[in-house]
Amino acid sequence: MRRKTFGWVATALMLLVTAMPSAAKAATPAELAAAKRYVEGIYAKLPGDFDYRSVRYAPALKALIAKDDACAEAGGGICVIDTVPFCDCQDTGSDYKLLSSTVVARGDTSARVTVQMRNGGPKRYSVDLLLIKGSWFVSDIATPNTPSFAAKLRKGLKSGG
Repeated sequence: MRRKTFGWVATALMLLVTAMPSAAKAATPAELAAAKRYVEGIYAKLPGDFDYRSVRYAPALKALIAKDDACAEAGGGICVIDTVPFCDCQDTGSDYKLLSSTVVARGDTSARVTVQMRNGGPKRYSVDLLLIKGSWFVSDIATPNTPSFAAKLRKGLKSGG
């Protein structure tokens, strides 16, 4: 008798969950367009005196950057971050130019913007974003040399920089 009751309860719960509207909504086309503009704006500011700390970061990545800053300050130099994370470079090339960008929704409240650049030759960078209270925040960055900036920080900070 217990098996039949359990089976009935499990079936009822499954039907209830699938019938309920999802609390999370997918990013709208306007929100995705805003994500693309935000990342393009970051890359437009990159040549010259760009401070990567001025970007809006998702809480987890912001905490890793703060931890790296503290590590660098304690050590009197560089900890893990030794380049501008958005280009994995210290300076931009004389040919630096944003050629194109695309945005793709990833899950309910995230997106990936991929930019095609010229920066010392053709390059492709991807920026993962989270939509938090109507604003986009960078959650990770992928460059040709660093597949995941967040993973690089986690690994480097775990090993002591």
